[in-house]
Amino acid sequence: MLAKSILDRFKKKSPVCLLARMSLTRVLSEEAMNRVFEENAITQYDRKVTFAAIVQMMADVTLKLSPSVNAAYKKHKERLGVSQPAVLNKFLRVEPQVMQALVRYSYSEARQIGNCLHSGDASDITGYRTKILDGNHLSGSEHRIKELRFENAAALPGKSLVVLDPRLRLIEDYFPIEDGHAQERTELDSVIETIKARDLWVADRNFCTLKFMTSIDKSKAFFAIRHHAGVGGTLGKRHLIGTSDTGKVYERSMTLSPFGGTQLKLRRIEVELFKPTRDKEKMVVILTNVSARKADALQIAAIYLKRWKIETAFQVLTLTLRCEVSTLGYPCAALFAFATALVSYNAIMVVEYAIRAAHGKQEADELSKYYMALEITDVQGGMSVVLEDSGFKYLKSISIKKFCAEILEVAGHVEIDRYRKNKRGPKLPVKKKKPDKRAVHISTAKVLAESRG
Repeated sequence: MLAKSILDRFKKKSPVCLLARMSLTRVLSEEAMNRVFEENAITQYDRKVTFAAIVQMMADVTLKLSPSVNAAYKKHKERLGVSQPAVLNKFLRVEPQVMQALVRYSYSEARQIGNCLHSGDASDITGYRTKILDGNHLSGSEHRIKELRFENAAALPGKSLVVLDPRLRLIEDYFPIEDGHAQERTELDSVIETIKARDLWVADRNFCTLKFMTSIDKSKAFFAIRHHAGVGGTLGKRHLIGTSDTGKVYERSMTLSPFGGTQLKLRRIEVELFKPTRDKEKMVVILTNVSARKADALQIAAIYLKRWKIETAFQVLTLTLRCEVSTLGYPCAALFAFATALVSYNAIMVVEYAIRAAHGKQEADELSKYYMALEITDVQGGMSVVLEDSGFKYLKSISIKKFCAEILEVAGHVEIDRYRKNKRGPKLPVKKKKPDKRAVHISTAKVLAESRG
């Protein structure tokens, strides 16, 4: 156990940093990380350096505890016990299914903690599990790879599909895509394999495909997906249902006829907006197979508008954490860094759960993740010197209930005012720049494939 006097100082002076240390110890447990690797790796293997050591090193980068991969290596050199090239070679070869399993494990662990602390919001529709699906594009990397040095265009190291659990605000699943030019829909088949009965999938129009919607319906699951103009069907008579905060809500039936399949009868929810979108659109159209008995048109419109929650998560990943490491040009390395950032995000959400349980939902919603992350970055180095890792090892093996009791006690010391969001006025309109029609980016995966042959 930790020296009580030293621990008490951190509880009073830096409780958020201490909570983060406890959460990361639990979620990034060495035993759990190595088990994830052993159960999911196909071609890669552990020999000189463990997978857990690589994850913990990269977590330092994504949490901004180290300014670069090289700095993180120097910090963890003694624990890693191998040369820098050996470490780099390890995470350059992390397989997609291992990255995905890593994120899924962190979600499972954080979900248990969130449920134990009763930190989840109410379900959108009783008995249904809402899942928000969206795509994420990694920014262009530096041209450090030999094959990219003579390219002027931005090198795209990849993209991914991410699934958010809005009830607990956790990243639930991750589907990495190495080709930076690939359409997000190319990975929908992998998403379809994860569909379970009574899921409620919420997605933008990019995912409005006959195959995806039909697969969801056949799985006895449900969806609320924004209509894509390329998906046509037979429309019924339009009826005014009511008015929401964003506009007038109408409903009509819509029948789709998939090739070689039975007709798909849907509800088409049309929201005539009071204020046009950034793209000057005056109406949002949502397709759903949820019956009116379960949720009326106003409820479906409200559920779809909760898509902003995943945008908020992406904002935290980009601005508060370091989810994109520009020096990592190889697709596998860049996507692995992003996966580690997703795991770090889930661990930080555990900190929020503890504060929410100790101080109430309203107070916790006022927390600024930026100020929380700033304290973690500033204090974690000194905490690591004073408090040895061995003092936190017990947190890996105790029950979820006992772990929650531990973090709840620390969360009681958090002074909300220290981490409260700053209020600001409405944003001024931004003038759109004219698009440059020249080629401005390339796919790293394609360039590498062409050079190899």
